[in-house]
Amino acid sequence: MKNYILQIILIISCSLYSQEYIQIIKPDINIRMLPSTSSPIVGHAFAEEIYIMNGENNNWYSVLLPSGETRWIYKRLAKKVNFNDELKSNWNLAQIQEDIKLATDQANQDANEEIIDDLNKVQINNILFDRYVLIVLQDYGVSPVYYQLIIDYVKPKIQNQIRESIAEHMVSVSHIDYDLFKIDDYNFYIETRRCFKLGNSLDAMIYMYYEDDYFVQKLCFEIGYGKGFENCYNIKNIYSSVLEESNLVVLTTDGKMKKSNLILKESQLELPNLDY
Repeated sequence: MKNYILQIILIISCSLYSQEYIQIIKPDINIRMLPSTSSPIVGHAFAEEIYIMNGENNNWYSVLLPSGETRWIYKRLAKKVNFNDELKSNWNLAQIQEDIKLATDQANQDANEEIIDDLNKVQINNILFDRYVLIVLQDYGVSPVYYQLIIDYVKPKIQNQIRESIAEHMVSVSHIDYDLFKIDDYNFYIETRRCFKLGNSLDAMIYMYYEDDYFVQKLCFEIGYGKGFENCYNIKNIYSSVLEESNLVVLTTDGKMKKSNLILKESQLELPNLDY
């Protein structure tokens, strides 16, 4: 009888177990592969972000990253918190999913060339995957704790969705800097969201259309020669160059002086034969 009661107590105890979470309390911290300050850095975490905790020792919390790997965060840099796992209604979940897919593809590609001592290709892939996906989530201000909920999200089907094409144009673009492309032969620069495409004189399509009441702009690259322009990235802004000289110094809005080679201003895209 005592053994039977003990079994019931154990079952109840297991059912009452609740997942634990930690929140980062410092501006920018390192996520380590192992619980040691000499262990390789696999990514960065930022203030207010929440992570799934799956263990701890005297000095470290272990956290579960999107790849399923366990990594480590120093205890003094985080605190345990309660967590409400509801997705925010103002998040563009479909776009976040798309950017995560692009990050996944890039991690798979880079893992073929990356070499890290004592790690095999799968382990390297997981590190790059976590690093790239964390950057995507951080770009949207989304805590990594939401990763699986975002992946599992299915966009509700909208009946009678109307798509009205405004313009499209085939261009050649060159990668200038982080997520910034110049349209070759024109004074226009395109800022994209989470684009890993590099190179010069890349064939691309610019699509502009309304989807219901939303105006959409995309920069799309070929997925393979002759296979169509389906590798698409949302356009955040379009700029034109105001000044392009070396050794420029600019005063930023936060009162800091910084060197710059290029000064841009927001602009309207005007290309020949763009409109239908």
